[in-house]
Amino acid sequence: MGLRNTATEFGTLAKTLHWLVTIGIFVLIYLGIEQSGMERGPEKDEIRFIHGSIALVVLFLMTIRIFWRWMNEVPVHPDGMAPWQRRIATVVHWGLYVTVFTQLTAGAMIVATAGKGLPFFGLFSVPLPVVENHDNHEWWEEVHEFVWMPVAALITVHILGALYNHFIAKNDVFRRMTVGVK
Repeated sequence: MGLRNTATEFGTLAKTLHWLVTIGIFVLIYLGIEQSGMERGPEKDEIRFIHGSIALVVLFLMTIRIFWRWMNEVPVHPDGMAPWQRRIATVVHWGLYVTVFTQLTAGAMIVATAGKGLPFFGLFSVPLPVVENHDNHEWWEEVHEFVWMPVAALITVHILGALYNHFIAKNDVFRRMTVGVK
């Protein structure tokens, strides 16, 4: 298996980026839910700090992932897959890209409109050219609080689709992003 994608399988870089982003998103969802019920204070601030730092990493990885996808061949859908399933798979993939980028952007804008830079594990902050603004801050918080739900729904459909293709349709859709095709 090479670095680049082929007509039948994702390459090493695409697989690595997929699974790193997946882990990052699950950690972000967990941390977001964990801190959402907490009272304001140092413990909540620490979780938000970690959440923001991981989000910055996921944003970086997602950006590489999108560029890599545009620069590479994308494995074709397996023979026998119904046209409606192909359309749903495409909509779910692009829906994930759009909603994840929206969620990451909203999170960054929450921090920026509060007049802060994006934290990176205490090493440095990434300043954004955004003016501190309470109304905009509130709006971006609402966007961030909403968009995680479509992200979670699309992730669920994506996982169920992969499992369906592996266990019921018995094709290589799941294998081409994991252990490799037959």
